[in-house]
Amino acid sequence: IESTGEGQAIDEQEALKRLEQRDDASDRYYAAWWLGHERSRHPRTLPLLRAALGELFETNSPPSDDCRALSLNVLRALAHLDGTEAETEIVACLTHSDQQIREEAARTAASARLDKAIAPLCKDLSNTSSHSNRLLEAQIEALGALAKPSEAVIQLLTPFTDSEKPLICSAANRALLQITGHSRWSNAFQALVQHPSAQVRRGVLLDIGAVGWLPALETIQTSAVENSIKLIALRGLAEHPRGLIEANVSEQEACDLVLSAMDALL
Repeated sequence: IESTGEGQAIDEQEALKRLEQRDDASDRYYAAWWLGHERSRHPRTLPLLRAALGELFETNSPPSDDCRALSLNVLRALAHLDGTEAETEIVACLTHSDQQIREEAARTAASARLDKAIAPLCKDLSNTSSHSNRLLEAQIEALGALAKPSEAVIQLLTPFTDSEKPLICSAANRALLQITGHSRWSNAFQALVQHPSAQVRRGVLLDIGAVGWLPALETIQTSAVENSIKLIALRGLAEHPRGLIEANVSEQEACDLVLSAMDALL
């Protein structure tokens, strides 16, 4: 049982009850967060989350602030739960007029491994003149997580590797490295991790970790980034190592190297 800011107790049944009602928007917002945060497995959880997300499409007009905020929390909750159960709603959100909805839907689709998200992601990335930087990053990263190697996807993503925005450049190289496994897409990381902005350096390390690119182990260790971010990146290398041939190590040797690097930071 958790406690809200007002001191009221909330458990799974209360969260479900709050999400189902439509009178108190703040209660619904908190309930959606709670169900995702607590990894609720109740049989009513996913149907209620799907229904709440479906409210985005009940009218053709832009959603109210309350509906928008709830939908974002539902998408975040679904990233922690079985998003495949809400595939229809998540994929529909990828083409919503609201950029933040599309951004969060891209992340959720990637976490749920929704192949049906690839086509709408590619379509939206083919015309990005009005995209926010955050939306671009989320869509590129989602495509990197979902897409299989294809000339069309590679041609779509390649121009983003020359972006003047360093985090978009990093996201594109990350995605292409994930999709193709070709080391050429790792070359940009070395320069990007030297960027004067700490935020950029953190983002680049997290991209390296997301790929699990083992040849960048030393880059992670020596980067001017706080140890907590380095540890997250190193965990990615440990969980799904790539580039073993380029690093000239076996999987066991890679694991030992990464664990040793983590120990040195702790």
